[in-house]
Amino acid sequence: MKGFIVPHVILDNCIGCTLCAVKCPTEAIAGEKKAMFHIDPALCIDCGVCGIHCPVEAIINPEGETVKKIKPLAIPKAKVDPETCTACEFCVDICPFDCISMQPRTDHPEFFKIAVVDEKKCVSCKLCETVCIKESITIARPAELMSFQPNR
Repeated sequence: MKGFIVPHVILDNCIGCTLCAVKCPTEAIAGEKKAMFHIDPALCIDCGVCGIHCPVEAIINPEGETVKKIKPLAIPKAKVDPETCTACEFCVDICPFDCISMQPRTDHPEFFKIAVVDEKKCVSCKLCETVCIKESITIARPAELMSFQPNR
C-alpha cells in the first residue's frame, strides 16, 4: 500500500521477557511470557520505548533499523522548565504511567503549581512533550533512537 508507514515491529529473536509490553505507553504490545510478542499497528505511536528497553534488541523501527537498547539508568527522563511551565495539566492527563503531578512551586507555593516528574516511573515515551503547549517538558532522547518526533 503506497504511503503506508509500518510501525515498530518485533523480530523473531524476541525472548518473551514482557518488558516491551510493560513499558509501552499505549498498550500496543501483547504476547505470552517466554514467547514472541507482537505490536498492534493500530495502537503503536512509534515512540520507540519498546526498543530502548528491549534487552535483546529485537525491535525495528519503521525505517527497518534496529532500535538500540539504552541502559536503564541512561534512559532520558522528562524534564520540566520551571520558567515556562504554567501548570496546565495536559502532561498529567496524557501520561499513561502517572509519573507527572502538579506540586506547589518553591518560589510561590501558596499561589502556583508546577509539573513534577517521578523519574522512576517515566519510560521516555515523549507523550508529555508532545502535548506541552509551552514546550516546557522535554526528553533529550537522541533522534536515532526513535521514529516519533513531536511536531515543533
